[in-house]
Amino acid sequence: MTLPEMSAIRSDREVEAIMEMSEKQIEALGFTEHSRRHSGIVSKWSGEVLRALGKSEERIRLAEIAGYLHDIGNCVNRKDHAQSGAILA
Repeated sequence: MTLPEMSAIRSDREVEAIMEMSEKQIEALGFTEHSRRHSGIVSKWSGEVLRALGKSEERIRLAEIAGYLHDIGNCVNRKDHAQSGAILA
């Protein structure tokens, strides 16, 4: 399996639309810091942890992608957003 670069994930129109919907939903519920910035931080830290553990570049990239997309299920509902996000991803 060949994983896309993070730049491709971040610039994907569908991902961008889902991220925007998620941000709006989360803001409407009164949550803070569940934005693209939050996703970017989680992505970066995920990669850094795996890099420090000596994992492969493919595994690191997969962690970065998962970190970036981890909250996309919020566009459906905050409750069970992990399951919704898995389906969307």
